[in-house]
Amino acid sequence: MRKKHIGFIYLIASFLAVFILTISFFSYVMVSNTKKKTYKGTVNEEYKDFSLTLSISKSWQETDFWGQQFDFAIKDKTKSDLDNWMLTISFDGGKFQLVKIDSVWNVLPTVVDNKVTLTPQKDLTLASVKPKEANTFGFIFHVKQPIDDTDFSDFSFILSGTSHRGSTTYPMFWIVLLLLAGWFAYLVGYIVFWLREKNFEKFKKHTYNIMSQSMNTFASMIDFKDPYTKNHSARVSYYSVKIARKMGLDDEFVRNIAYIALMHDCGKLLIEDDILKKPAKLTGSEYDIMKTHTINGGKALENFTSIEGIKDGAMYHHERYDGKGYPKGLKGEEIPLCARIICVADSLDAMASDRCYRPHLLKDAIVKELKENAGTQFDPNIAKIVVEMILNNEIDLNE
Repeated sequence: MRKKHIGFIYLIASFLAVFILTISFFSYVMVSNTKKKTYKGTVNEEYKDFSLTLSISKSWQETDFWGQQFDFAIKDKTKSDLDNWMLTISFDGGKFQLVKIDSVWNVLPTVVDNKVTLTPQKDLTLASVKPKEANTFGFIFHVKQPIDDTDFSDFSFILSGTSHRGSTTYPMFWIVLLLLAGWFAYLVGYIVFWLREKNFEKFKKHTYNIMSQSMNTFASMIDFKDPYTKNHSARVSYYSVKIARKMGLDDEFVRNIAYIALMHDCGKLLIEDDILKKPAKLTGSEYDIMKTHTINGGKALENFTSIEGIKDGAMYHHERYDGKGYPKGLKGEEIPLCARIICVADSLDAMASDRCYRPHLLKDAIVKELKENAGTQFDPNIAKIVVEMILNNEIDLNE
């Protein structure tokens, strides 16, 4: 799988992961913010989440009752606001006898017997009990006899409301935010990479077109010099590509061998025409000169490093698997793979083409030659593969 495809999969997978995490987090916050909470306790006792404190700041005697100012403070010890809250205080104990409420601030009271239910005034900040803050309120009671601190232990309360916690107060919020920022950075990086890759692929395609056209033109010049082998280089390239693909070699090797095979006979440009175009059998000395086209081709391409193995194809395509070839007498797998493939493809085209000294061979004869020379002239594995391809019509000798 290509890297950019893997990158796209990572992009989608990371988006889904961050998306699911984000939705899950905010869903959790929404559900948490709809929960009703109820706290019970005694006035002036400290609890884990809340405390309700009471002090009597003033006390005076009237004709037939006492006036006392009750000052309360609710302290929220959690990380959540408590919205729509309601506080019910039970003034238990035999001593407390309420006559009436004289005045009240910050809350709205409802009195039933010795119970006072309080709700916040909506236009005040006290409407929500804020975390880590003490919200104060109070009222003046008229009672039959005064209350002192010793009676507070008889006063209990029930506090209820809806919990509301801002999403930014959760550590997970910042983790999600960082993950989202990271994903967007990855997205931008991927887009930049994709654009650069696209431009590079366009440039590479253009470069390959130039290279392919240049080499095909050069191969045509080689074949033009030797009219008896017209289009030979192109056909050898075609057969070499088919063989390489059948062998399961990678795309880069297949692409390279197409160019290597086109250039395999480039050394013939330095062979004199009276030898190259001689219709009769070559003499021993003429044949020795003809064989130098491999060395000439290797030298001509030794500085051509853009395509791996291009020199080897020109230099070693006449080496034999049994070590009796030329120019160096390499044997077996000492011969580069591209040269072993071109050796079979070159011979295949020679047998399938009309020459001045004989007509082309039929399929059965070509198969017979390949089988008989497997392990001597040809790499036996490659020869076997080509025989199978011919018999299965995977190579069209007329194409």
